[in-house]
Amino acid sequence: MHEESLARALLRDVIALAAHHRGKAVREVRVSVGEFSGVDAELFREAFLRVSRGSPLEGAGLTVERVPLAATCPACGREFLVQRFRFVCPACGGRQVQVVRGEELRLESLTVAEVAEGTEVSR
Repeated sequence: MHEESLARALLRDVIALAAHHRGKAVREVRVSVGEFSGVDAELFREAFLRVSRGSPLEGAGLTVERVPLAATCPACGREFLVQRFRFVCPACGGRQVQVVRGEELRLESLTVAEVAEGTEVSR
């Protein structure tokens, strides 16, 4: 499953980041998933919960923010949301549009409990 391999990669990255920041326990992971990324947000969430069992991230929350597909038109400069995968500028009809958002899968932030203080800090 595609989402499971992505969840495993996220798990590795978050564990490394938490260790780098001397985090004891990860409390919350926040990611953004683009509409055109090829990632099903719900399957990704389920895969993350599954692969985090028995890891330092077990019990951590996962917030998935969905990012709509957006493009810009170089002919007229307008930015717009792409509806029904119709890559045509609604202002001028230009077809040479460039996608500016909606293809990403990005780790936005994580919240860890600090080792020394035991307080939560968002990073």
